[in-house]
Amino acid sequence: MSIADVTREHRKFVVAPIDPSDLVSRAKALLDVPVTAATMPEFVRDVNEVAVDFSELEAGLTRAMDEDTADEVAKAAFLDFVTNHVPELATLRTALERKQLAVSDFVPPPDLANHWADMRVSVELFREENLPLEAEVAALGQAHGEVSGSLRVELDGETLTLGQANAKLESPYRALRERAYHAIEAGREAIRPQLDEIFAKLVPLRKRIARGAGMADFREYAWLQAKRREYTPQDVLAMHESVAKEVVPRLRAVYERRARLLGLERLRPWDLDCDVHGREALAPFASVEELDEGLARMFSALDGELAQAYELLRGGWMDLEPRPTKVPGLGYQNYFPRSQRPYVYWSAVGTDDDLLTMRHEAGHAFHSVLTQSRWPLLAHRSERPEMCELASQAMELLTLPYLGRDKGGFYSQEDAARSQAALLVRALSLLVSASKVDAIQHFVYTHPGEDGPTIEEIDAEWRRLGERFDLGIDMTGFDRLRSKSWHIIHLFHYPFYYIEYAMAYLGALQVWRNAQQDAPRALRQYKAALALGGTLPLDELYEAAGIRFAFDERTVASLSQLAVDALGDEA
Repeated sequence: MSIADVTREHRKFVVAPIDPSDLVSRAKALLDVPVTAATMPEFVRDVNEVAVDFSELEAGLTRAMDEDTADEVAKAAFLDFVTNHVPELATLRTALERKQLAVSDFVPPPDLANHWADMRVSVELFREENLPLEAEVAALGQAHGEVSGSLRVELDGETLTLGQANAKLESPYRALRERAYHAIEAGREAIRPQLDEIFAKLVPLRKRIARGAGMADFREYAWLQAKRREYTPQDVLAMHESVAKEVVPRLRAVYERRARLLGLERLRPWDLDCDVHGREALAPFASVEELDEGLARMFSALDGELAQAYELLRGGWMDLEPRPTKVPGLGYQNYFPRSQRPYVYWSAVGTDDDLLTMRHEAGHAFHSVLTQSRWPLLAHRSERPEMCELASQAMELLTLPYLGRDKGGFYSQEDAARSQAALLVRALSLLVSASKVDAIQHFVYTHPGEDGPTIEEIDAEWRRLGERFDLGIDMTGFDRLRSKSWHIIHLFHYPFYYIEYAMAYLGALQVWRNAQQDAPRALRQYKAALALGGTLPLDELYEAAGIRFAFDERTVASLSQLAVDALGDEA
């Protein structure tokens, strides 16, 4: 029996009855309120109340749409919101930001200094004429979700979701893995023309948005929009080089050892996720309820405060059952600020990767809850992915000692060691894949063409990057995949959001190294950094966690070697 056979019937999420027109009226009323340095704190609180309801509505509409991509009512409600209401609300938000910044004698308190700097950037980038373009981008994002949600995998007479098919790649039976891989590739190939069409529309829109804001290219625009003040595009391009030099050879060696253990001359793409000693795939849970209960035990063993934070996800604030109409491969944590609840979306099918993903998303939830508990405003929350992903990826590593059943977890000690090795290989692999994904975006968004590169040019550049970051996997017969595996969700929805995963893993490995020396202290520092939200610059938040925000060649080399040394004989 598969996990899909024992999942609960899905209950449709009910979006909070917040009227977007009322949000517009409230924002307009605030524009008429006189503001001085003395009254600024009260004005900031009033602005926050509107922002809280906007975020609650946006999160609810997104959740309703993602939980059932075939729900035409949910899709229409989301599109109405982003097309007919968000542009006006965005204009009003910028007007309110200008109103606050115009009070020249107001000095923001230290905990809002970062927010004030962010507002200046937002005001600098805002152009009313870009709002219709941004609405088009949002609609294309919805279209991407709908197309991705239609992906089906036909394998051995069964129709599977992507998650269910991916689970077959962990089987000890190589013939099954190969059939599964070919079936997944066939499913992806069926929707690639539609994805190409969507992306070919997205790139010119983004270039027009950048030009409209007075930027040389979309990369410059995205850099400012992401509030990246600590590093430049050139710094990141240097990071790509460091990863190619220091991580790729180490990971190639890991894969060469995997091939020897499997008795293979060379790995094929369906040989990367199975156990190197021929054991059955890890199966930590058989139902979503079992996953939930085991996570609650693990977090209770780790830390009482984090266990209480996890309780806020229970009772309807997680959607983990796999369903055909969910977006395949999509997992995220969102925050409902009026409800004061984190929410996690994923499709769990019973694998070790599901368990890892849930620890990751729980880390995001803990970040939300710890910040909420300390600070009163949404402006205090961190929106920097480099910090948000540190919260999630460090939690993946901090929970490693609690994977065993004797600590409340899911595994025997032998299987816990397997799970740890899989995570460390994943971290190394992500350093490489994040560099590739980031590099293709530098190519796309600095391209001199009026509408950017053609799809064929993107495919060719992706193949070139595959050679640059080659890990020695035999991809014979998969020319289309070698050209098209840039079709990941981030490029469609979150441009230039991916390298942060690599940066954060470098931070998370430092947290893990600290925990190996003094686990209670490392956990205290981790929690303290999360509770700071976005009240400090990024490098100071990392310092609060007891680590450095760094991705130079020496740091990349030492931390990738730390991961390799901890693999033992399990990878």
